Amino acid sequence: MCLIIYGHEHSKYSRQLDQLFRIRYKVFVQERKWSLPSHNGFEIDQYDTTDAVYFISYGADGAIEASVRLTPTMQSSLLADYFPHLIETGDEPRSPHIYEATRYIVQPARKSRDALREAKARIFVPVVEWCLEQRLTHFQTVIDARALSSYLEISPQTGVLGLAHPFGGGPGAPGGGECMAIRWPINAQGLEDVRAFADPNRSHRGSERVQAEITMH
Repeated sequence: MCLIIYGHEHSKYSRQLDQLFRIRYKVFVQERKWSLPSHNGFEIDQYDTTDAVYFISYGADGAIEASVRLTPTMQSSLLADYFPHLIETGDEPRSPHIYEATRYIVQPARKSRDALREAKARIFVPVVEWCLEQRLTHFQTVIDARALSSYLEISPQTGVLGLAHPFGGGPGAPGGGECMAIRWPINAQGLEDVRAFADPNRSHRGSERVQAEITMH
């Protein structure tokens, strides 16, 4: 199950959001050692506003297995505010038709490649569906450069906005690592990409259907 919560619904979904903010503290502050604002075991930043949209996917045991936050880039953009140098294509980081994904977490209960794939699919399918409903053109995000191949695996339409650049933070790493900015186009093909990622047999069945239609004609 994937729950979609809007920032202005905090009082209605305080239990679910409190659980999410605790997990964010554990993942980003305790495990990844990022220097982030936190208080009493909660990780909450300036982008957790009433405009934020939270996608939270739960496992069979009720635990959060995946989550991501989307924010409108006109009001809240990590890329525009802190990483504008990652854009080397001339694209503007802010647009009323582009949302930004941050605080992405995937932690399935089962530690396997298939479980990881399923957890990613359960969060990205509703994200792309929601973006289509909002008539957005793209969503963008800042990623660890090492993760680029995983995004390309989900959708070959993944667009890179510039070269990788070093970022600070991280356990025992003075430079932290390298990050880059990417964008996903929001269109029917993008939705088909993530659905095919969720079901590896989907694209094969689709090819068979197209071939059958060609043969019939």
